[in-house]
Amino acid sequence: MAKFKVLDVRKIPSPEDARVGRLDHLVTYQLDPFRTYMVRIPKDSIEEKDIVEAVRTDLEGIERFTGKEFVT
Repeated sequence: MAKFKVLDVRKIPSPEDARVGRLDHLVTYQLDPFRTYMVRIPKDSIEEKDIVEAVRTDLEGIERFTGKEFVT
């Protein structure tokens, strides 16, 4: 897993139908000065492990295509 730094954590209205009226957490994290990302955690309260798990899942999706070349 890559080392990352949490830059900000905000509560935002949930976009999910099942969570209408509730708040999710929007975590802004940085891998290095050139790569900053955000991940939404749909929970009323979060702990460190929730952030680590969400970032790990997010990075798996991002790294799947990083460095891959496409021909059209």
